[in-house]
Amino acid sequence: MASYSNHQQLFFLLLALLLPIAINGADFIFQKCGENFTANAILQGNINSVLLHLVGNTSTHGFTTSSYGTGADTVYGISECSEGANAQACSACLSDSALKAHTSCSNSADMSIWQHSCYLRYSNKNFIGQLDSDKVAVWRSVDKPADQQAYTRAVEELLGMVGSAASWGENRKFGWGVMDSPNFKGSVGKLYGMAQCRWDLEQAACIKCLADALQIRRQYCGDRAGCYVITGSCSLRHEAYAFLFLNAPLDPATPARSIAAGSL
Repeated sequence: MASYSNHQQLFFLLLALLLPIAINGADFIFQKCGENFTANAILQGNINSVLLHLVGNTSTHGFTTSSYGTGADTVYGISECSEGANAQACSACLSDSALKAHTSCSNSADMSIWQHSCYLRYSNKNFIGQLDSDKVAVWRSVDKPADQQAYTRAVEELLGMVGSAASWGENRKFGWGVMDSPNFKGSVGKLYGMAQCRWDLEQAACIKCLADALQIRRQYCGDRAGCYVITGSCSLRHEAYAFLFLNAPLDPATPARSIAAGSL
């Protein structure tokens, strides 16, 4: 049987052969490491197998789940490409995430990493399809709208529509849109929003997660022009600028309300 250190060396060798691609560090958003486990070659080998499977298979369909092992040493994994990320960008992102898992979350049996182009998680507990609406991270802009009440109404309306689109998505649980609103300078501008759930969630769980994320947005970003909320299973974001880089760009001739209800 290979030693613990040999498992590590073999992982890096296989990953280098599978995807010899690096990405810019600006893609990184947030990483969460669980408690460390004591040296366990079987568990580490299962983690490596899950990571290699996720890295090698996700970009084809945009989403992959995986599991390796038996009993207490079973490891479960999930990964997905972000909207607008092509296959090469997603593969590079997942490769980078797997390497980060081994360098900054070494010996951890539960790791999650969010990047702009992808999401990856593994755990020795079966989390597939399970709702996790706990707050992971919140970012808010420094700008404040001149007409806070009007701007907040527009935010709530847009996030409600894109959230509905995300929860009804059959494959990709993602909604995005734009609408007219008062901006932080006091004039009429554009408000952009998106909502996304992990693809393994059922509709009811997605709706619950986005509702919880909206409450987090109200708590931390009530007076801000932009906000980005990430929970364990979903995310919400709104900005006064176009932050989405999708393959299908927004059509300026399309009415705002129909755009806001769009989903992929």
